[in-house]
Amino acid sequence: MKSNITNAHPACKPGWFNSGIAAGMILLLTFVLNIPFARASQNMARHQLQIELFPDGQQLQVLDQITFEKSPGVKLEFELSPRAEQIEVNLNGKPRKFFFENRRLQVDFPDAPRNQKSQITIGYTAIFDDPAPIRPVNADNPGYGVSATISERGTFLLAGSGWYPQWTGGHSIYTLKVIAPKGMLAVTAGQSKGHQTQNGKSVSTWVVNDPIRGLSLSVGPYIVRQKKVGNITAATYFFPETDHLSGAYLDATVKYLTLYQNLFGAYPFDKFAVVENFFPTGYGFPSYTLIGGSVLRLPFIIHTSLGHEIAHCWWGNGVLVDYDAGNWSEALTTYVADYLYKEMKSIEDARAYRQQILRNYATLVKPGQDFALYKFQRRYNPTTKTIGYDKGAMVFHMLHKQLGDDAFWGALRDLYRGQLFKTTSWTDMQKAFESRAGRSLKGFFDQWVFRRGAPQFHLDAVRSRQTGDSWTIEGQIVQQNPEFRFELDLALQNRNKTISKTIRVADKETRFQIISDSMPLKLRADPDIDIFRQLLTDEIPPAINSLKSSKSLLVLLADNLEPDIKSAARMLLLSLGVKNYTITDESALDQKDFREKDILMVGYPHRKELFSKLPEQVAIKPKSFTLNQSIYERSADIFFGVFRHPHRKDRVTALFLPLSSLHAEEVARKVTHYGKYSYLAFQNGSNRDKGFWSTEQSPLEYRWRNGNDTTSQNFTTHRKYEFF
Repeated sequence: MKSNITNAHPACKPGWFNSGIAAGMILLLTFVLNIPFARASQNMARHQLQIELFPDGQQLQVLDQITFEKSPGVKLEFELSPRAEQIEVNLNGKPRKFFFENRRLQVDFPDAPRNQKSQITIGYTAIFDDPAPIRPVNADNPGYGVSATISERGTFLLAGSGWYPQWTGGHSIYTLKVIAPKGMLAVTAGQSKGHQTQNGKSVSTWVVNDPIRGLSLSVGPYIVRQKKVGNITAATYFFPETDHLSGAYLDATVKYLTLYQNLFGAYPFDKFAVVENFFPTGYGFPSYTLIGGSVLRLPFIIHTSLGHEIAHCWWGNGVLVDYDAGNWSEALTTYVADYLYKEMKSIEDARAYRQQILRNYATLVKPGQDFALYKFQRRYNPTTKTIGYDKGAMVFHMLHKQLGDDAFWGALRDLYRGQLFKTTSWTDMQKAFESRAGRSLKGFFDQWVFRRGAPQFHLDAVRSRQTGDSWTIEGQIVQQNPEFRFELDLALQNRNKTISKTIRVADKETRFQIISDSMPLKLRADPDIDIFRQLLTDEIPPAINSLKSSKSLLVLLADNLEPDIKSAARMLLLSLGVKNYTITDESALDQKDFREKDILMVGYPHRKELFSKLPEQVAIKPKSFTLNQSIYERSADIFFGVFRHPHRKDRVTALFLPLSSLHAEEVARKVTHYGKYSYLAFQNGSNRDKGFWSTEQSPLEYRWRNGNDTTSQNFTTHRKYEFF
């Protein structure tokens, strides 16, 4: 037997097995996207799990009575946090020896008749004290490294923290009783059996019968609001200061549940709750989401992130992810939530969303960091987010476009019906789509899911000739290495209409021909941005995201810069997540560094060379700036912009220009949240303008000039772009 024994909390006594659990606070969460799901067996573990919290000591006590209807085998194994102390194990009411090491709690089980019921009881104490951020600067890792923390502000325990004994041998169901200080309520997956006050303490009871992957736990001073959607309960668990938002969140939850039931099938749980966390997270669990209070207050969350987390109840928390074969759930959920909402709004918004995906990939995924989509497991930096969420969503868009509405949505309904609460891989998904398509999709999945990278291509050798009343337009699509295979739309605009043609691109050079009944004006390849591809440099407007992916950043501090602005500059670097940077004064600028590195200027620079690529729509002066014809000259005005490097196409230059130290640090924290934009203007800490610099004409577009570029009968070849 090996166990960890240390002094308990003063209120906890050794041998407390028979004394029950005292006061505490806790809120239960189930984080389904972190814990490997044990293969279901014929046996089942029934947990009677009782929790007591001691927030002043960041401690909990656990008493878990686990019943097996049949003999579970000769050895039982549980996952349990190494922080567990004062462990006691009873088997059928008698003390039992155990082995505990490296998160494994092993108990020898005596020979018994196979159908004999048995009960094992595990009790222990543990301290969970991960530091929870109050005002986090960077959100690349949405959990901020917190897996388990108990405090007077709240309790947050992810299943992966091992805060309760998780049986590794099969499926478990739970009855959970959480005792917390008065006014502190617990929430988790499953059904609520009520919240009562007993002996001056709050007691929350939950029953979890769904085959979920683990339990997480959270507690807070909640006000509970509910609304019915048929047999489903929509609920909010908000802090008093946020309770005024409950009505809007409940109404939105009802709409999302209705939308997805119509798309995929019946909702798989009894409730969906929006639960407030005491630090800014955004998690999706089976039957609820956990969102930080500061995040809940953001006006766009109810229109974006809320629906995303509800969709996860079908994809990820309903149909389960086979993580060893890749996490497809974030890609699919992004497509049927974030992207779908844009498509429901307008064609233009959906097109802009796809365009931004290509820009994100071009700026945030460097060649040495790229990986195949099936290798994505979780988001922890901009690169993983861009591939797992953005590229993945674009892959589902291409599949949808190839198969059509009936086959695409029908395959998802089939997959949901057949794989609910079963681990599911990309290959399982491929089979579901092939069944509806009536053909093999191996080539599609091999290329877009199991292979890294993206095609890069452009129009070339476009030429036209007139014969009588018709025009013949020819050209070719040229791919860079490596070559991909895909269906590509072409759109030729003439004086009367737009002519559409689809070609099969399969080689380095793919020729095409289009016949027009009037003079051509413009030819566009992939006019609706339906193909996931690698943009060329001239297509990418410099953006804040370019700094996030910088491998070498030179930070230039203007002369005589205020100390508070220097401090804000360091906060800016922290919020952007920049790792490799050098800070120097402008007067000490090394010309070699200037030519080879990305540049971030802080304050008004005096070298004119630094302004050589400044776009025309902005003008910078020592005490003011002009942006889009608006003049900013107040002390609380701040400009942030990213533009092209004076010497290198593969580098950028940025300017952080506070006109004084007022709100400088506040704005420095916010800039990272506007990553896709080229420029920002702030007044009194609030954003007043944002947008993109214009880009050069796309290499997928060719324009005719008043017919002067064509000759009758003879072909004239047009080459416009030089590529590197």
